[in-house]
Parts: sequence; structure tokens; C-alpha cells
Amino acid sequence: MPRYFFDVTDIKQYLKVHTTISGIQRVSLEVIKQAVQREGADQVRLCVWDGRRKQYSALSSDVMVGMEGFDVDLLSAALFGRPARPARATPTVLRRYRNRPAKYHIYRMIAHLQAARGKESYFAKRGSSIAEWQAGTPQSAAVTAPPPKAEPIADVIAPGDQLIVLGATWGMSDFDDHLQMLKDRHGVEISIQVHDLIPLVMPQHLVSEFSLEFYRWLEKTTGYCARYFVAARNTRKDLEHFMDEIGQQRPITVIPFARKLDTGSPLPAAKTLKEQNRRLRDIPQAIRNKTKVPYVLVVGTLESRKNLWRLVQAWDRLSRDGDLEMPKLLLAGRQGWFNDDLMDWMRASGNLRGWVQFVDRPNDEELAYLYRNCLFTATVSLYEGWGLPIGESLGFGKTAVVADNSAMPEVGGDLVEYCDAGSISSIAAACRRLIADPARRQALEDKIAATDLRGWDDVAADYIEAVTGKG
Repeated sequence: MPRYFFDVTDIKQYLKVHTTISGIQRVSLEVIKQAVQREGADQVRLCVWDGRRKQYSALSSDVMVGMEGFDVDLLSAALFGRPARPARATPTVLRRYRNRPAKYHIYRMIAHLQAARGKESYFAKRGSSIAEWQAGTPQSAAVTAPPPKAEPIADVIAPGDQLIVLGATWGMSDFDDHLQMLKDRHGVEISIQVHDLIPLVMPQHLVSEFSLEFYRWLEKTTGYCARYFVAARNTRKDLEHFMDEIGQQRPITVIPFARKLDTGSPLPAAKTLKEQNRRLRDIPQAIRNKTKVPYVLVVGTLESRKNLWRLVQAWDRLSRDGDLEMPKLLLAGRQGWFNDDLMDWMRASGNLRGWVQFVDRPNDEELAYLYRNCLFTATVSLYEGWGLPIGESLGFGKTAVVADNSAMPEVGGDLVEYCDAGSISSIAAACRRLIADPARRQALEDKIAATDLRGWDDVAADYIEAVTGKG
């Protein structure tokens, strides 16, 4: 019976720096979790590439058994082979350093000093306060997990086994050569997820070296890849165009991602004051302060391809209409690249006179809170390989303003309001329709509620069927 090896190298690399799971990592973990539930932990293994040692190791998938949501602390413990500091036992200002002990202790001392000096601004910039720091939970608690048993993958993988790479692995030194060896020497069938071809179709939004590196990587994968997975028909079209250019053909399977969050579905309204306060307990005061009035939510890395410049320009126009009951615009995500013009404008204008607010790297609970309480969301990117925030918005019962390009209409369907990403006027008009006409917004929300949205269990079933042949 074949076994299934899922690569989690990009997840381990991501957790070295970040304390939450982003879109691509969420996709991989959802599929792996469902695969473990369907096939059993004995048949599913995790694998990690160590570029420094040039080693590819197989690990147990036991950490995924029974995991609710994505416990970043348990994942860190399993992948790093050491206890991880739990998020809830870590003050907000130190969460990004949880998996970097040296920096954690340095910045802990800095925070102690700033608190002693009464520098409230230091904590406010980091989504916290001196009071929260001083009332923080004990910092010695840790999640324990058995050290992972790592074995060279070449020692345990066998002909007929499946190796599935769902994350972004391009740019990893010598990794492709190792995958080619596994195919040639061990008869392993390898599948690769291509999330998008943005480095090739929108190279102006990336450092030029990345685009060339991506091209070389994608061309090299044709030597060992038995099939490609993509989430959207538009991405398949882009990949087919690339394959035609290099004179290669490989099967390309379209498996759309979920349009609802099975692990973060909307909770019913709180029935008691006690329940309401319990839900708010883990939401930082800094976030609650930014959501006291109606707001429209934008989720994703703050980079130029997200078209935030035009969106904020549209917000500037709308905010000057005295007859419009304007909500704030809340941008939730980490700082990205090629966005200096926007951030310079935000600093010069006082965040557009207060109409624009930022939430830096919200965790899952914070993000769910933001989705549940927004008026609607906005994704007006110039290009997307899928558009996870659109699906997440629908999963929380919220409609969205969405750009009518690339794969995004495949996600939004007839449940959202569309705009032309290249037109500030079009973006403003779409937003105006949902702001000025609550009945229109409610009609779309009613339509969302009546729609059977695709879930991650459906996605995982399609992946398992694709690699196992089991329906």
C-alpha cells in the first residue's frame, strides 16, 4: 500500500520568523490534516528539507491527529524538536520572537526598560500597552511535545509512494536535485502545487531576480514532477502557456480551494454578557480600539500587487462625500514590498486623516474577530492565483468588493461586488454601492448564507482522490 509524504519545509521556515499561519501554509496544513484523518497517521508522513545539511528527513504526522485549527505551538514543537513558547503565555510585543530565543530575551529586556520608563508609545506601536505587559501571563510556560523521530527520506520511501509538495519551495538550494534523485532511484511519484505564476505574469511587483529564479525552478520541475496541482482555471491557463513555451506537457489538475473556514466558521451571536466578555478576552485592546466604529476589512500582505494605493485613493474620494456614512478602512497583514509610496502617504496624511488603520500580523483569533465584525471586505489586487481572503470573507458570511481579474471571479462567483482594479473610480463606485445601500449588502449576505460553500474537507477529498485514486 503506498504511503503519502507531504513536504512541510516552507511551513518550518515560515514559523522561524512568524507566529501565525498565512494563506499558503494554511492550505498545506488543511490538506495534510484531512489526509491524516482519512488515511491514518501510519500512512501519512511529513518531510522537511534542510538546505544547510542537504538532508531530506521524514517525520511522523502524529502532531496532526486531533489538532483543532492550527496549534502553532505544537507545530513548532514537532518541527523544531524543542518546546515552543505558547502564544497565550507570550506578551504581544514578543510574539514574533517566540521561536528565536536570543531575540526573545533581548527584546524582553528592552520591553522591561520601556515599561519602567513609562514609554506607552513603544507598546502601542506593537499592539499592546504597559498595563498588558505588566499583567502578562507567566513567561515560563511551554508546550511540550515528544522530539520528532527524523529519518532520511531515502531510507523509508519506496517505489509507488507519493510525495506531495503543496507549499512554495522554489529557491531552495539543491532541493530540486534531491527530488530528481528520489524519482530516478526510488520510483517516487512527485506532485507539485503551483499556487500562481505571478513572478512571470506580474514581474514588476517583485525583485527582478525572483522572476528569473522562478522561471528556472518551474522549468526544472518538469524533470521530476508527475503532475501539477493548481487552485484555479486561470492558473492552469498560465501554466499551460508556460509549458507550451518550454515545449513540455504534464497533467495539470485543478482543485479549487475552500470558500469557507471549517475551523473558523462564524460563531452565533453571544447570548450572555459573560460569553461576550469571554470572546473578547483574547483580543488585544489595540485591535478593539480600531474596530469601535464600522470598518471595511482588507486582509493580506501589504505589497504593491494588492493595489492598496488605488484602494486608499478611492477611500480618500469617498471620505470627502459629506452625505456618505463612511466606515474606516482596516488593513490587516504584515508589511510587504514595493509599498513605500503608500506608507509615505499614510505618514504624511495621518493615515488619511484617521480613515485608514493598520493591524500588524493578526493571529487566527484576531483575524476571525475582524472578519465577524466588518461591514464587508475588499480584495482589489492586480492579480491573484486564487484569493484566499475572498473565500474567508464568504466563510464568515461577509460579501466583498473584488477585482474582476485573474482567478478572483472563480472565488467570488455571484456573491460579491466587482470592480476594475485599474480604475480608482471603479473601485470607489463598487465600495460606494455596498456602503450606501445596506439592503444590497444584506441581499448578498443572504445569498451567501443560502449557498453551500466548498469546505476544506471537500478540498482534501479531491487531493486524496487525485493521488490515491480513491473516490
